[in-house]
Amino acid sequence: MKALDLKLLRDLWQMRGQVLAIALVLAAACATFVMSVGVHRSLKDTRDAYYARNQFADVFAGMTRAPRSVVARLAAIPGVRSAEGTIQQYATLDFPGRAAPVRALLNGVEEAGGNRLNRLTLRAGRLPQPGSPGEVVADEAFVSANGLALGSRIEALVYGRKQTLRIVGVGLAPDYIYALAPGDIIPDDTRFGVFWIGRKALEASTDRTEAINSVALTLERGASEAEVIRAVDTLLAPYGGSGAHGRRDQQSHAFLENELMQLNAMTKVIPPVFLLVAVFLVYIVLGRMIRTERTQIGLIKAFGYSDWAIALHYLKFALAIAVLATALGAAGGIWMGSAMTEIYARYYRFPFLFYHVAPSVILAAGALSLAAAALGALGGMRAVAALNPAVAMSPPPPPVYRAGLVERLGKAAGFTAIGHMIVRHIARWPGRSAITVLGVALSGGLLFATTQFADSSTTMLDAFFFRAQRQDLTVTFTEPRSEDVLFALAQLPGVLRVEPVRAVPATITHGSRTERTAIEATRADTQLSLRIDRDGQMLPMPVAGLMLSRQLADKLAVRSGDRVEVTMLGGRRAREVLPVASVVDEFIGERAYAAEATLEALARDGAPAGAALLRIDPAARDAILTRLMAMPLVLGVTEKTAALEKFEEMIDENMLTMISFYIAFASAIAVGVVYNSARILFSERAHELATLRVLGYFRSEVGLVLLGELALLVVVSVPFGCVIGYGMAQLMTAMFSSDLFRLPFAPSRASYGWSVVIVLIAAMGTAATVARRVQRLDMVRVLKARE
Repeated sequence: MKALDLKLLRDLWQMRGQVLAIALVLAAACATFVMSVGVHRSLKDTRDAYYARNQFADVFAGMTRAPRSVVARLAAIPGVRSAEGTIQQYATLDFPGRAAPVRALLNGVEEAGGNRLNRLTLRAGRLPQPGSPGEVVADEAFVSANGLALGSRIEALVYGRKQTLRIVGVGLAPDYIYALAPGDIIPDDTRFGVFWIGRKALEASTDRTEAINSVALTLERGASEAEVIRAVDTLLAPYGGSGAHGRRDQQSHAFLENELMQLNAMTKVIPPVFLLVAVFLVYIVLGRMIRTERTQIGLIKAFGYSDWAIALHYLKFALAIAVLATALGAAGGIWMGSAMTEIYARYYRFPFLFYHVAPSVILAAGALSLAAAALGALGGMRAVAALNPAVAMSPPPPPVYRAGLVERLGKAAGFTAIGHMIVRHIARWPGRSAITVLGVALSGGLLFATTQFADSSTTMLDAFFFRAQRQDLTVTFTEPRSEDVLFALAQLPGVLRVEPVRAVPATITHGSRTERTAIEATRADTQLSLRIDRDGQMLPMPVAGLMLSRQLADKLAVRSGDRVEVTMLGGRRAREVLPVASVVDEFIGERAYAAEATLEALARDGAPAGAALLRIDPAARDAILTRLMAMPLVLGVTEKTAALEKFEEMIDENMLTMISFYIAFASAIAVGVVYNSARILFSERAHELATLRVLGYFRSEVGLVLLGELALLVVVSVPFGCVIGYGMAQLMTAMFSSDLFRLPFAPSRASYGWSVVIVLIAAMGTAATVARRVQRLDMVRVLKARE
């Protein structure tokens, strides 16, 4: 090995503490990158492979009822590769001894070999056989959550008729990776399942012989989705078509796409923070190392080593740290990615979901680490190259201390001698002190930006479940009903209040922008469904025109007072131009609202109740649910408390995992910054500290010189950390919001407090480690050394 390489190994070992501290910061960046990119690619690759293998459709459409022959006409539309029609029918399931409502969506499947599109993957058992009307394949999550097995029998109410279903298979399909019941916002496998039943059996059960109510299409490469959708809508309009849509608006795909978007955002926000801190740390450590080795550098140059060779030596020091960080970060990122993948596997129904990290991801993480380390080393390399051998071998000029502003302020404040030493040293190295403050502030800011997501989730849940949605039960009907059904529900013992609500699918167009949504209407005097904006204000339903959610208004580029074209999907497909009366900042979904009279004029069917909101006496819950489940007109019942509990369970699980990771990451920054600052301070002031001991200062007083400076810098960093965290949190909140959820920025004082406490604990623990060196200070050895 070359002499400089031997010196490099010796330097790395002698400075192993500082090397490891910097490596931990870089490793945190690598781990975040590997974790988020790895999970993102694993989910995306799994999804794409699953979609391709099981022929996930490109366009979907529903209708009231159409002859099966319409499928051939759909397949003849230019750009359509294949088309397939089926029947979808909701059913109510009866589990003995369980009052909670359980629903299932029945999908018709060809008994001879299954469907060609959205193909079913069997996990166990077999497909339904011809001539066996009660045989079904149940989705795997529902079977597991309800303790079912092959051969289990379930009593079901299908299209108003009692029927016994027998599970003969367990399976999954690509159009139900994320399966939601009507009215729900999170999957609940104990209350909702997806079943596949023989086509002939479902036709007989629903009186739809040779008829369909749902179609799926795949497109040729390069075909225009918009043109195909327009042709499909035109063809299905006579059959009560409710509007075709692409994958973007398919429920399961939309939720999965939202998750991929958030993982991608994580990659863009978190790693740059760690890389920035690492650049500063490498710059500080190498700068100190070069100042300490001035004489050695001069001798090496005098022996004939070139400026480039010596600069490369110090670059190798930084790159060695990056290589160690890449190894640690890759291992940590793979482990954390596996933990996150296990969480996703509980909510997304894939037949296979394996976390894998491509070599290119680790290489990219390594390249980022190497680039950050090299950037931090540039300043030191320039200083080495510019150092003249004769000047280098001479001792550096002693620092000149003069009574400056800091000295005068300290004297006016009554600082002790130790206090003067602390503030004087900070003033002597303002750049390095500022970097220490910035590093600790970034640690606190990152910690606050992630912990405040718990506050955002709590605020969102409070606004949606407690302030906006005040009902106990949401009863969904098989089809829109007249007000007679409301009177029938109000007569049930224990029902305190009943309000109708209806949502009708429509497209809203403004200029060249068109969005598919649902227009929802409630009564003007509603008490159970309110419009609450992000400021907590209740907005009244407009007398005329539409109220749009902020997400929808932003997509359409409209504001209050603008006029939009509304086209109803289904029914008579009315088309009207309406004003945008107001815009509401909601947190969940992108919706449009209208008064009852406005929606009735658009729908033109005189059936104002698509669902009913019920407030009930909790003591009568079980009896009410039993009565509702026996009503043929009831499609399903959603309990608000059950949805809230499931939502909180998902958030708590995901938040706990993610916050644990980021507490570790933020602590790594604090440890890396404080430890390197402490070691540099100790090496610079060891002679000074030993002198103080000889002069009679106690060990505690000597330690205060070192720890006091660190403590002052950490305390100064706290307000900066809060400011940085505030901006970072707003950025992350905006980037993690999507069409499905709009996270509010509502940090609590507790989030600020916990961020500060965790950073202080990490800083104090690190400083205490260095303080032990002060306690074991060898005064004779230090005073005999030149430096």
